[in-house]
Amino acid sequence: MAVIPDVRTKIRGYINHNSLERATLKDTLNTIASDLPETVIFGGMIRDFALGSARTFSSDIDLVSLASREDIAKAIACFSPVRNKFGGFRFIRNKQVFDIWAFDDTWAFRQGLAKGTELTDLLKTTFFNVDASAYSLNKDHCIYSTEWSDGIKSRLLDINLSDNPFPERMYLRAIKLACNKDLSIGPKLAEFLMSHLKLQHLDRVGCMFMLGLKKHIEYGINEPYTFKPQINLLP
Repeated sequence: MAVIPDVRTKIRGYINHNSLERATLKDTLNTIASDLPETVIFGGMIRDFALGSARTFSSDIDLVSLASREDIAKAIACFSPVRNKFGGFRFIRNKQVFDIWAFDDTWAFRQGLAKGTELTDLLKTTFFNVDASAYSLNKDHCIYSTEWSDGIKSRLLDINLSDNPFPERMYLRAIKLACNKDLSIGPKLAEFLMSHLKLQHLDRVGCMFMLGLKKHIEYGINEPYTFKPQINLLP
């Protein structure tokens, strides 16, 4: 996999920023990297930095390690972690939430939807194309899929792996990502969203988004759907 110098530089700069908050972050990641050398930051943080949202990043930090669940538990015991429903761990340091799990506990691997033998195989397991990336704590480089690269460059949100344990959550998350990150919707994701259409679960903006997508498909427009609230407000 190729390296993305710009994203790597942004991540490194974010972690090493001179502040008390980032000092805690750096200390946490250094501890994990030292005790669990084959560990990566996975998904959302890389996506947000690649899309230019580094300054406003406030989400959880997801970590995946080739270490066993037992070794992870020992390495992060000092952070008072709690177990989550997927067999991983969650802990908080200075208001920053971390989720970490063993590579073998990745849902898609356990379900037999993807074969997991090395860290790059994680890129096959994300629901969204723009989440298929990771940053190695020890090797200081990014790995990513072709679908991720294409999606980031064109700001196109689409499906990478269609199977997911929480499709309704992905439905809501897709709308939120598209609206907050100014992303267009690809064909596979458009079909998925329409198949899960439930306006009663959406706020006003979400309803506008889905009604706009419905019109987009009904009109047979071949280009990716881009949400334009000012147009969707028209009668």
